[in-house]
Amino acid sequence: MAMNFAGNFFRRWVAKTFVGSAITFLVACGGTMDGVVRGEGTPVTIQYAQGMVRDFYEMTVDGENFKGQAVPADARTGVGVGWAAGTTVSVVTSSTSGNVVAVMFGDQGATLRCNMNYAESSGFTAFGGVGICQHSDGRMIDIMW
Repeated sequence: MAMNFAGNFFRRWVAKTFVGSAITFLVACGGTMDGVVRGEGTPVTIQYAQGMVRDFYEMTVDGENFKGQAVPADARTGVGVGWAAGTTVSVVTSSTSGNVVAVMFGDQGATLRCNMNYAESSGFTAFGGVGICQHSDGRMIDIMW
């Protein structure tokens, strides 16, 4: 009984430590994406912060500050059963193609909708990518990072 308790305690501790470390790592990742307003040549910069299941974007266009979120456009999640340390465990899997959709709201009423293609299919933003954002006034912003 004591060995079973110790084994269960250790497995829970390892799982919590791994998940906590992964969350800390991913939340701490951030950077910038460069963009240009098509036809104008006006440069813009998107600040991003990588989250566990979504990214957070901030951007300024013509003095209006935009904030929003980016989520995988085609994420798939599955649940199954596996075998570990002599017992059955639940297994959760997920996959994505790297296609991401973002929506940002401006502080003066405008919006931006972006379609991004992350270079790394699991959605790790720091590996780069390309995209396009459409301003609610119709202007297009080409993005590369």
